[in-house]
Amino acid sequence: MKAAVYVGGGRVEVQEWPRPRIGPGELLLKVRGCGICGSDIAKLEPGKVTPPAVLGHEVVGEIIDVGAGPARFAKGQRVVVAHHVPCLTCHYCRRGSHSMCRAFKRSSLDPGGFAEMLRVPSPNGAHATFAVPDAVSDETASFTEPLACCLRAARRSGVQAGDVALVLGLGSIGCLMVHALRHAGADVIGADLLPERRRLARELGASAFDPVAELDDMLRGATQGRGADVVIMTAGGAGMLPWAAQRVRDGGAVHYFAGGGEAALPLSLDALYHRELTVTSTYSSSPSDLAEAFRLLVDGTVKVTGLITHRTKLAGVHDAMELMRRRGTLKAYVTPT
Repeated sequence: MKAAVYVGGGRVEVQEWPRPRIGPGELLLKVRGCGICGSDIAKLEPGKVTPPAVLGHEVVGEIIDVGAGPARFAKGQRVVVAHHVPCLTCHYCRRGSHSMCRAFKRSSLDPGGFAEMLRVPSPNGAHATFAVPDAVSDETASFTEPLACCLRAARRSGVQAGDVALVLGLGSIGCLMVHALRHAGADVIGADLLPERRRLARELGASAFDPVAELDDMLRGATQGRGADVVIMTAGGAGMLPWAAQRVRDGGAVHYFAGGGEAALPLSLDALYHRELTVTSTYSSSPSDLAEAFRLLVDGTVKVTGLITHRTKLAGVHDAMELMRRRGTLKAYVTPT
């Protein structure tokens, strides 16, 4: 079968890849589509992933074979599937830290979603796979995993109903974060340098401003000068922490959705201590987050119209990743066959 393979040096090329073989309780999918995530692009950096590797984890596919044993699904069903699943019984899982579970970190699809077919391991089939109704498109279903991550981020940030939440970066994740924060009952203000992204965030129910020219006056007015209760960082890396700290209220929280290359967070302990600030982060989601995200997408509570702005086949995966890296498109979606 064909797959878009990371070959090293930041390059992705279409190559032949072994067709997966399934065992008991496993599923074989024909991949119908897979979104490109910012983490896929980050994995092209030297030392992140050992080549050759097939990336892609926002997967929608059609079941073409089912392994032996009791089955929740049948051939021909259309499903959305996520790549990481926890054990649900360890110390981390019992305390809600599912993404720190050792089984979670080891789990994956085989190969990733930038391929014609993939194997869904039994735990993924049991806890991270959902049958897609006929009325829901492949593209909508593919947002299940990233939306789940945003829902968990909103919870870990400590945001409460009635809070003012500021989202820095209004890419596809920033727009999903608008949905997650509004679902939690917060008033959302977005900040992005690109006017087209600010327009999209406004369509989703956020106020959105240029972070250089407009944001500070509007934020002061919206919070009586306190600052945001929560600042969610989907862009900017560690170097933007002082910027966020200046715009969060005393006793508020800064939440990092994405990692970065910097070695340290540039915020003094004195500022953290005297202002009682909280810095939190999230790495991924949990099975319950996935289920909630899927429900919100299926029932139309969360609408993702306009978030996918580039579509390609396997041969275009490398160029699509480069386009996303340059902020030339909001979200790219790959249809392997």
